[in-house]
Amino acid sequence: MDPRPAALRALSMPRSAIREIMVLAASRPDVVHLEVGEPDFGTPDHIVARAVAALREGWTRYTPNPGILPLRERIAARFAARLGRAIAVDRVVATTGAVGALYTAVNLVADVGDEVLIPDPGWPNYHSMVHLAGAVPVHYAQPAAIGYLPDPDRIAHQITPRTKAILYNTPGNPTGVVFPREIVAALAGLAEKHGLYLIADEVYEDIVFEGAHVSAASFGLDDRVFVVSGASKSYAMTGWRVGFLLCPPALGPLAAILQEPVTSHTAAVSQVAAEAALAGPQDCVAAARETFRRRRDIVLDILGNTGLLAAPPSGAFYSLVGIGDRPADSMAFAKALLIEKGVATVPGSTFGPSAARTVRIAFTTDDRSLRTGLERLRDQVLG
Repeated sequence: MDPRPAALRALSMPRSAIREIMVLAASRPDVVHLEVGEPDFGTPDHIVARAVAALREGWTRYTPNPGILPLRERIAARFAARLGRAIAVDRVVATTGAVGALYTAVNLVADVGDEVLIPDPGWPNYHSMVHLAGAVPVHYAQPAAIGYLPDPDRIAHQITPRTKAILYNTPGNPTGVVFPREIVAALAGLAEKHGLYLIADEVYEDIVFEGAHVSAASFGLDDRVFVVSGASKSYAMTGWRVGFLLCPPALGPLAAILQEPVTSHTAAVSQVAAEAALAGPQDCVAAARETFRRRRDIVLDILGNTGLLAAPPSGAFYSLVGIGDRPADSMAFAKALLIEKGVATVPGSTFGPSAARTVRIAFTTDDRSLRTGLERLRDQVLG
């Protein structure tokens, strides 16, 4: 007898266009990589040195589900310093990357059939993780016409009795937009008024060029706010897989329990490395931010007067670039750009319907390659 079909949730999962382009780009020579959403420089030496020492000390075994206590204390102290108030360590869980923190938060609050509001354009994994939880992803608009910002009044009209949470991201992937305080306050107000959870993806919080990052946890709604961050972007530690999750007080212990059936915990040596990152000198974070600021300025220099940028990036290391009115969709455009010009970008359609006439660039390559790639992209669009 033939085996029964695979689970419908797995079969109906859309494939990530980001990974598809990465695979295609890896098979071609001399590609300018503008598709990869990670710092292009290595983890700082003092963090690597601590990890090497940790391996020799025997940090190769299981740890508690929520992470080792010294790391969780460092994470709690980080949140406390940024929020200006004490944060209890039992609200903090170290996860397998920020994606693990997001997945945990969604599964803590969303039952089968519940609705979770997610951004369009937004990182495609938001849709996938809500889908895998058996909940319903409901997209809310972040229109290019208003600088890729959400309209809280429009979001309010999408809230139904089945809505359980609002998920948002600032600084933004794929837009590079940093939400002003009034937008974050309005989203917090919606959560309070309607009894919803607020899941804030703040993993790019240290990469801000204009304005200031405002955390969802700034508004005193501890009983309904999850904050997601991590070591990946701030410390160039993407492959170490360490995320930070701040939970409502009542849900911290449950978040710890949820680690067991999924990952048990993130790698012991990675936890020690992340502890060293948080405890050590922070000049590496400032230096990385200035590198990305310089590269952002290259983006503005080459594309800023073309009309192809709906919103100049003010944080993270991404921007959406318009592809004009040509008939090809963004995937076809991205593949043609890669094959004809040797430049890898991500089709905007993977981030939601509203971005279908764009591609995402990541300014995570050296300055010379970035200029070359942007000039080829500009010429491909403007012809």
